[in-house]
Amino acid sequence: MKKNFLVRAFFGVTIVALGGVLLLRNLEIIKFDSWNVFWGTVWAAGLVLAGLVTIVSSRKLLTRAWGLLLMAAGVSIGLNAYGVIDVSIWKLFWPVVLIAVGLMMVFSIGSANRKRAEESGTNDNEKVAIFYGEESRVRGDYTGGSLTAVFGGVDLDLRQAKIKDGTVIDVFTFCGGINISLPDDVIVENEVRGVLGGSDDKTVPKPSAKKTIYLKGECVLGGLEIK
Repeated sequence: MKKNFLVRAFFGVTIVALGGVLLLRNLEIIKFDSWNVFWGTVWAAGLVLAGLVTIVSSRKLLTRAWGLLLMAAGVSIGLNAYGVIDVSIWKLFWPVVLIAVGLMMVFSIGSANRKRAEESGTNDNEKVAIFYGEESRVRGDYTGGSLTAVFGGVDLDLRQAKIKDGTVIDVFTFCGGINISLPDDVIVENEVRGVLGGSDDKTVPKPSAKKTIYLKGECVLGGLEIK
């Protein structure tokens, strides 16, 4: 769950830094007016981290290309914030979007009938979606993992999986959403905390259900749906 930890730690440190700067400024302990530099640094670091996590967490060429674009956008924002280059991010936004759309069209040729990603007894149970969507359907053994959605979405289908009793799924959303589909032979213990966000458990386990799955983590400005 290292990727999930990195993303969560970044947003935690950023929120603490923002709160600390605001507190010290309001108490007139420091004078701080360089918000363009602050937010430029935050966005630059966030996008570079997002790109790295996206590249590391996926084997798909298209997803890795998207990770490189996120990193390039982050570097551009950082250089612009510190005055190294003088290019508005909006002058870069639409060209980057067009490049991304073009890459999606190129790499999706011949994949119109391709099924959703399927796993069968693999250990790749860390799903990270940052500024895009991630879908996964598990048909083999499932013993837990982590789901991260930042300005994106994760859809995990476990209805055909062999879920081990006591399985734990670590969840983190920030301005994103996560959907988990479960069979009716498991009982959900939802321990996910909501921070300006929340979770909705729509599962209806059958009376004979004995296995329990535990959901832990946080939903910050985002949502979790269990069905």
